[in-house]
Amino acid sequence: MFKYSPINSYSLRNLQKNQIFFNNPLNFNDPFDTFHPAKIKGLSDQKFVDLYCDYSKREFDKKALLGIINKNISKQDFYNFCEEHIDYIFDFNDESGNQIFKNKSDFLEQLSNIEELNSNFVENIGSFFSAIKLKIQESILQTLQNIRQESFSKIGVCCFSKNNSNLLMWSHYADNHQGFCLEFDSNIKPFSKTFEVTYESEIPDINLDLLYNEKDELDFIEKLLSFKSIDWKYEEELRIFHKESNKSYFYPAHSLKAIYFGIRANQSDIEIICSIIKSQNPSVKFYRMKKQEVTFGVIPEEFFYSTAMEVQSSLLLIISEIFKDNEFTVNQLLNRITNNITENQLIAHLEDLSTKNMLNKNDGKYLLKVKNTNRNKTPQ
Repeated sequence: MFKYSPINSYSLRNLQKNQIFFNNPLNFNDPFDTFHPAKIKGLSDQKFVDLYCDYSKREFDKKALLGIINKNISKQDFYNFCEEHIDYIFDFNDESGNQIFKNKSDFLEQLSNIEELNSNFVENIGSFFSAIKLKIQESILQTLQNIRQESFSKIGVCCFSKNNSNLLMWSHYADNHQGFCLEFDSNIKPFSKTFEVTYESEIPDINLDLLYNEKDELDFIEKLLSFKSIDWKYEEELRIFHKESNKSYFYPAHSLKAIYFGIRANQSDIEIICSIIKSQNPSVKFYRMKKQEVTFGVIPEEFFYSTAMEVQSSLLLIISEIFKDNEFTVNQLLNRITNNITENQLIAHLEDLSTKNMLNKNDGKYLLKVKNTNRNKTPQ
């Protein structure tokens, strides 16, 4: 699994501390992501009523509400319910012109004039019943959206991809190919706890009963936070969730397998990152993305990075074997070494070795300092 990133102070700090950042879904670039409209499916009538009573902050008769929903309430119970609660359900002060009734008294008066015919009372209340049920449903739907908004605004999400060579991903999430892409071992926690995003052309039906069933909380999170529009299918996204957002969490250093640098990545940035990574996990592999010659695409090309200490140790060994006690110039040494190093890099290493008192420098030439092991010996 792969994670694209730009090169900046935040990404460097995360690399140095072996941590990944869990973002708040409200910050995502897709307005439908996580907060797409919920299409209710499977919400039981009892749960429907419980939700309405719990979050309306009002004492409702649950039996009466169930009677309204199931169309088996008596006229008297319906009248009593409306007498107590109708002014809460309807806004009789609404001036939009959409209000069916003038006021609460008008509503109750018309309701009382409807005759009850045996058990068919509900069928005779017509617009009365439909209007109330619609208002209740609208209220519950809004309540559900508010609950979800509040709950999910606290959740942290870290996004990954199954693909490390997608041109758009490199452009969108790795600073126009100037950034890098990390490869993690999906068998190691927390990366073993990923959810795969499903891409749909329509908003899926969601069983909202799961939201209020504590043992199935993760199932609900997986369902609702793992759907995106089919337009994002190219991302091949994987996600890890955390109960808190806008925080960074640690991962084991050995879970990082490789790092891929974009085709426009700055060489200085590459060296800084390689130095950070190699000091933590020497087994990490390094790649540079390069353009394919026939198709529009990029492929990784492995390269090997040595730390400054490793390079300088190698240089001292070469100098001692080739030049011994003789002076040499930068060009002479550059022509005799086989590892991939530029003239400027070589000069920087030689200057550093001079500062460390391992080389003498005189008029553009260098000489290896050899310790006299007999200097401190007492004559026999």
